[in-house]
Amino acid sequence: DLRSAYIVAEDLALRKIQQEAEIPLMRYVNIGDAEFNAVCIDKDLITCVEVTFVVTPDIKQKKISKILKKLASAKSTLRRIREGSRIRLLLVIVTQLDREGEAKLRSSLVSKFTSTPVDVDIRLLDFHVLQQVYAEE
Repeated sequence: DLRSAYIVAEDLALRKIQQEAEIPLMRYVNIGDAEFNAVCIDKDLITCVEVTFVVTPDIKQKKISKILKKLASAKSTLRRIREGSRIRLLLVIVTQLDREGEAKLRSSLVSKFTSTPVDVDIRLLDFHVLQQVYAEE
């Protein structure tokens, strides 16, 4: 079922990000009113991690707008409580798409992030590859 696949995909994606970051990743963190799947703090840079799981080559603009609204709120909160901090978004998209679908998704993302309140890093991860890598552990 799609719900349990999403839960597994999110966990595996966060494991991968944690491994690559080589610094602690705190899961399910609120910055003010904004809740993120994870947050990573490296000196004055706060990276907010949002994971989404897609099975079609599209992410609705409504979902992107919701994420950007959370970022704007978090940025405002951080300005008050942690002066001098920078904030960025790491959007991790876990897919089950073929190459053509992934290419279509990549091209659609460019137009969805034209104006953002923070720097955005987008990572696409393949669900099957994540399962293979972490099933061996």
